[in-house]
Amino acid sequence: MAQETGERKIATAEQARKFLLVLCLILLVFTLASAVFDLRGIDEQYDQLATEVGRSFYQAINVMRQWNFDQGGIYVRLTEGTLPNPYLIDPLREVVTIEGLKLTMINHAQMTRLLSELLTRQNGIHLHIMSLTPVRPENKPDAWEQQALIHFEQGSNEEHVIEPEAGANVFRYIAPLRTNDSCLPCHSRPEETTHKVRGGISVAFSYTPFERAITGERRRILILHGMFLGLGLGLIVLVGTRLVHSIGALQASLLTIKRLEGLLPICSKCKKIRTPGGDHRKQHSWVAIESYIAERTDAEFTHSLCPECSRELYPDIFPDRETGSQ
Repeated sequence: MAQETGERKIATAEQARKFLLVLCLILLVFTLASAVFDLRGIDEQYDQLATEVGRSFYQAINVMRQWNFDQGGIYVRLTEGTLPNPYLIDPLREVVTIEGLKLTMINHAQMTRLLSELLTRQNGIHLHIMSLTPVRPENKPDAWEQQALIHFEQGSNEEHVIEPEAGANVFRYIAPLRTNDSCLPCHSRPEETTHKVRGGISVAFSYTPFERAITGERRRILILHGMFLGLGLGLIVLVGTRLVHSIGALQASLLTIKRLEGLLPICSKCKKIRTPGGDHRKQHSWVAIESYIAERTDAEFTHSLCPECSRELYPDIFPDRETGSQ
């Protein structure tokens, strides 16, 4: 009986430990899932940020190109850096002022190239205007740009990609240029319409600053999730240990109560108790009350004599007080 109750106590404590283990696993899975979700969100966030940077450059260049076209081109001084555009067919491509100053016309396409060269030198940002049927050979698209132009014909509005270049990643953005009145003087074809994709403008810049920011954000996320996981596991272990101890103490108390509760079959003469399940006709089924209680509790017995038994067993030593007083 004692062994059976002990096993019940161990089983209950073991169940509590299993519950705490499951709770720790749930916390671990939740923390890992949260970390993975946040890390993926960081990549998407900076990808969108780089896309917005590329889109901003494209829109700015497009506005300047339109402004140039609205002005009919602009004239600048003829220098080694601003030579006449050999692909621009215009009788006023080169003019001389009455003061003898030589000027050359810069159209929107050449202005884009000049700005690209300036941005590349000063900021490492490269702009490229290209077409599937370029007038200028240098405006021929590379493999990625050519694929993007095909996608534009199919309805895409923009494309971007991260590519390795010279040991570092480069973010590339491209958006279409559709044929309009500003294109027809140089790109006129019988099949051209004002809705056809004429070409595109691509923007390329280093992705290294974004990667540094991503690394910092990843480190911060991992540290925060690590602290959360450590704190959570610490609390579970601390509270769980106390819980297991409390369950063990409570179970011990319940077992003690269970051992002592109920009706006890006791001999009316010798006061021996019949063991549970024992045959009342067999003498070995009856045990002394001291043995019965000692097997089921932590109580220990000492023996003495009550006054009545003392007088009955030893009348010479313990006389009857009432008789003595008579």
